[in-house]
Amino acid sequence: MRLLVSLAAAAALTLPAAAQVNTESMRVGAEEPGWASTIDLSSSLQRGNTERDILGAGARVQYAWLHANGEPGTGEGDETNDEEVQRPTNVVFLTSNYSFTRLNENRFVNNALSHLRFIREHSARFSYEAFGQHQFNEFTRLEQRLLFGGGVRFRVLQAPRAEVFLGTGYMLERETLDLPAALPDARRSEHHRSTNYVTVRYNSEDERLRLVETLYFQTRVDRVEDYRLLSETSFEIQLLRRLALAISLNVTHDSEPPTGVKETDVVLSNSLRYSF
Repeated sequence: MRLLVSLAAAAALTLPAAAQVNTESMRVGAEEPGWASTIDLSSSLQRGNTERDILGAGARVQYAWLHANGEPGTGEGDETNDEEVQRPTNVVFLTSNYSFTRLNENRFVNNALSHLRFIREHSARFSYEAFGQHQFNEFTRLEQRLLFGGGVRFRVLQAPRAEVFLGTGYMLERETLDLPAALPDARRSEHHRSTNYVTVRYNSEDERLRLVETLYFQTRVDRVEDYRLLSETSFEIQLLRRLALAISLNVTHDSEPPTGVKETDVVLSNSLRYSF
């Protein structure tokens, strides 16, 4: 088990990943203290800035633990029951993906992303988050994107088989673009952005089917018309105890993309996910 976790961690550290990442669909094992990991193999069909087929791989490793006193933090007015006491109140995870595409039978184009996040549960309904991310994407002329930030997360609905979360925060974003000298776009930029999301989760009664829908909205603090939208619908079917089939539809929109890059991309992907 320790060897598998170590291999997953090594893979995650060496695979920066595919595009804007939706970490909501990958919060695995958050209800149990200890280690949890996944490995994904995927194929994708994309239409938008490019028309291509994609092969990809990803890895994720997570560790969750209780507060030092063995109980979750509770805010004033919160009630604690036996179920809440068992919830891990600190979670840290690293997720990475890498994909490549062969174009014109002789060219490989790459895009990759790595995302590190720490979550501290203050109460059953309220959490703090901090994160960092590295990304590149040759298809959209993105040579490098680095971002750092943090925020808060609220559980606004909890039912036997469904949950709804709201999150809001701040991030500092630094970008380097790979652009011809003739284009007017700035090659390097640094912006302060607001990041906001809503997530809906649903599990079937037998827990074999899982649906996660997430909508992100990220806008510049000093220029609200410069914004990005990400909508991801993820559907997971449990095939075996540790093996699942994941299908996701990802739609991204950038209101002010680099010159020559389309505003909207659509990605339909399928992957086999092994959890341990």
